[in-house]
Amino acid sequence: MKIIPRMVVLASCLLMAGCATTTYEANWDSLRQHENPDWALDAKFGIYAHWGPYSEAGAWKDNPYANWGNYYATCYQGIYHPDPTEARRKSFEKRYGSITTGAGYRDLCKDFTASKFDPESWADLVKRSGAKYAGICAIHHDGYAMWDSAITPHSAGTTGPKRDLLGEILKAFEERDLKTIATFHHARTYQQFQGKRKRLTAAGVTGVDLLDPASEDYYWFLGPKERFIKNRKALTYEVIDKYKPDMLWFDGGGGGFGTEEILAYYFNMGLSENKEVAVHNKGNFGTNFGIYSYENGAHRPGFVDWPWEDDTPSGIGWCDWPWWYGIEYKKPRDVVVRLADLVARNGGLLLSMNPRSDGSFDQGQIDLLEGIGMWLGQNGEAIYSTRPWIVYAEGHIDPVFSQEEDCTIPFHYAYGKEARPTQPDTSKFDATDIRFTAKGNTLYAIQLDLPTGGKTVIHSLGDKTKVSSKNKITGIELIGHGEVPFTRTADLLEIELPKNLPNDWALAFRISVGGKLEHRVLAGKNTIVPMQL
Repeated sequence: MKIIPRMVVLASCLLMAGCATTTYEANWDSLRQHENPDWALDAKFGIYAHWGPYSEAGAWKDNPYANWGNYYATCYQGIYHPDPTEARRKSFEKRYGSITTGAGYRDLCKDFTASKFDPESWADLVKRSGAKYAGICAIHHDGYAMWDSAITPHSAGTTGPKRDLLGEILKAFEERDLKTIATFHHARTYQQFQGKRKRLTAAGVTGVDLLDPASEDYYWFLGPKERFIKNRKALTYEVIDKYKPDMLWFDGGGGGFGTEEILAYYFNMGLSENKEVAVHNKGNFGTNFGIYSYENGAHRPGFVDWPWEDDTPSGIGWCDWPWWYGIEYKKPRDVVVRLADLVARNGGLLLSMNPRSDGSFDQGQIDLLEGIGMWLGQNGEAIYSTRPWIVYAEGHIDPVFSQEEDCTIPFHYAYGKEARPTQPDTSKFDATDIRFTAKGNTLYAIQLDLPTGGKTVIHSLGDKTKVSSKNKITGIELIGHGEVPFTRTADLLEIELPKNLPNDWALAFRISVGGKLEHRVLAGKNTIVPMQL
């Protein structure tokens, strides 16, 4: 483990403007002194990928479950099911033999060779998408390290690809001036596998590698809790030391399993390297720490007063994280209007790619990313480096609960039963939906669908709304076209549109004002904000 000398940390800290501490300690009083860097607040749009041995199962069609590779990723659900007639176990055993004779997830890892993985083409595609930061799942719930690890043989450097997949792709992203993110999903792994082993034992299933103490040398997460914590910290430290990612994202682990030590180690790396680092917080580290992450927008209030993002797959299904043969991809328009909606609400979007197991992409994935990039290439100034305005939205919003009205998807597509509500349902957005962002003295208004009749009407920008110290709108430009005529009355702003519109999905207007633009006052840094969960 790399030890950062205290004097190196102190010297680096003194070089950084606004540094609040000389070194971070493994407690929340100290960790909360860390502030989100401006680049992380300005980026708004990031991309990563769910890709690993579980992706191999995406091509298996002899199973009634949709996308069961996602279940394999989570403590190998299905593979180690106590019932030998369970479809996902049968599908696995058809290929690798019975789990009662020692066949297991490690066999799937041997077939994961990433034979068509080209980090340069990956990075070029992500760059074309308009994303400002990018990475992959460094280690998912399966505990498989996507790098060449010296800590465990359960890694891409030892099995399957025998390559440093994480290191190769992060290097390619850095070469294209993208910030890097490594996502860690392994904090939940110990509890998940403890439960799996108890169920197998209770059912009298024997011969399983997960129950064999000899397998602890391969599966680093087996054994006592103390061993898990030690290995989890060592694996995360290894990524921090080898790749120094700009951002870490955690799925689970708040208040346990060495998380506080990991965060202190990471922040101190940032100090020693004179590097501004950020953390995504999936509800595990308390409120207003890092950038909060909502999976598919579930249970998210309409407006959140501190930094956050929605985490969503490229596939249309709730759990379409890894690739599978039946995947259907979101359309570029739907992601574009979702991004505009989230940014207006003080958030951002982290989109997960769905590479095939060999590292190649479906055309639907390529079309999605290139379509997003086309719109951002024209209208990105209304997204990047902006902040929410005093009015963040008009259209499909509920002023009482600050939630989208009729824009929540309450049912899981696969199960047909009530599940975690997701949002937004972009199919409900129309030309009445306007989202506002601000940058300096410029106001932006984004219309989430094309209007009919050659006019855009914005009720929130009538004279009754004080837009600036002089309450004057001095000019409006349709981005991608130029200046457009407008009329402002007490109740609304009406903009005349050109015959040929600059894009087919969402129009963005650059609005100049007389005097100083009004700005929303957000919660102060390190302020604890009650969350509506």
